[in-house]
Amino acid sequence: MRALQLQILLLVVLATGCGGGPSLPDYAEDVEALVATMNARLDELDAETIGTRDLDEIKRYAQQRIIARSDFLAGMSDLEPPDDVLELHETAVGIMQRVFDSESILADRVMNLESASGIDAIWETPEGIAARAADEQAIALCHAAQSEFDQTADRQELQDVPWIPSEMRSVIVVAFGCDADNR
Repeated sequence: MRALQLQILLLVVLATGCGGGPSLPDYAEDVEALVATMNARLDELDAETIGTRDLDEIKRYAQQRIIARSDFLAGMSDLEPPDDVLELHETAVGIMQRVFDSESILADRVMNLESASGIDAIWETPEGIAARAADEQAIALCHAAQSEFDQTADRQELQDVPWIPSEMRSVIVVAFGCDADNR
């Protein structure tokens, strides 16, 4: 009976680990690069604009944030996720689309400002609240994805087992930089 259970377990492990398409480590690296690029652009924009009261600079900031978000979304849409993370990928793209949509509406509001004095209250508008909520969802998903990939460290013990496929032995090390402190 134990031999049968072991054979069934082995078949399940092999079946779930041998899917076609890109490898999970390659996919994770691609996502990590997209996230790092977007985060670097956003961090740079934040640093350049912090404390400014110049309306033209504030408008440029809003436009550039939208471009960074759009580039990230385009990159994510171009990726072909492995079957193992297809649902996570689709969820991430959906959430990031909501972030983009809400920030686009907020940017439109910024573009219609006639003075910088109204900029502080913009985050309290329905658009600002929606943008913050979407961003919080994106951060929560980022943490969940990071956790999923971090769990592959448990595979380290399978590194020297020759009959287990290499994709089942791979350890995926990525740093998505979900929080500003982690970038």
